[in-house]
Amino acid sequence: MQKKLLILAIIILLTISVVGLLLFGLKGEGYGRGYGSDNPSIRSLSIVLFIIPLILAVGIIGYAAIFPSIEPTKFQTEKSNSMSITEEKKSILDAILRILDEDEKKVIKVLADSPNKAMLQKDIRWKTGLSRVKTHRVLYRLAKRGLITVEKHYNTNMIKLAEWLT
Repeated sequence: MQKKLLILAIIILLTISVVGLLLFGLKGEGYGRGYGSDNPSIRSLSIVLFIIPLILAVGIIGYAAIFPSIEPTKFQTEKSNSMSITEEKKSILDAILRILDEDEKKVIKVLADSPNKAMLQKDIRWKTGLSRVKTHRVLYRLAKRGLITVEKHYNTNMIKLAEWLT
């Protein structure tokens, strides 16, 4: 898309430049008064119409040569890649675990080991051995970072591992 716009801009600028060149070359004789060497303001306008678009066209061509567009790569979705996707998710989870503190690691590991990647807040508290307040604070930090989602579930919360981690 960007390449097409650059080509269209170059064509328009070169067309304007050619029109300016034609106006610059026209004389007052035979074409009526007002063009060419008889009127200095029209003559200077024709020079401007020739030079400025030509400089812009050369600038666009130089820009396209110096900064070529980067084509996005297409992801292959084959059955053989489904195994690599799970491995990629594990490597993402491992990378996230490296930057978390100990209490946050405990919570993420407990959620990752649960069958449906979701648990009640009170069960997380029981499995991690954290206090009620500490569990709440850790879950708040993780939710703020987008690693977990929290949904009300009666008088407790259902904690789920974020979609992009599962």
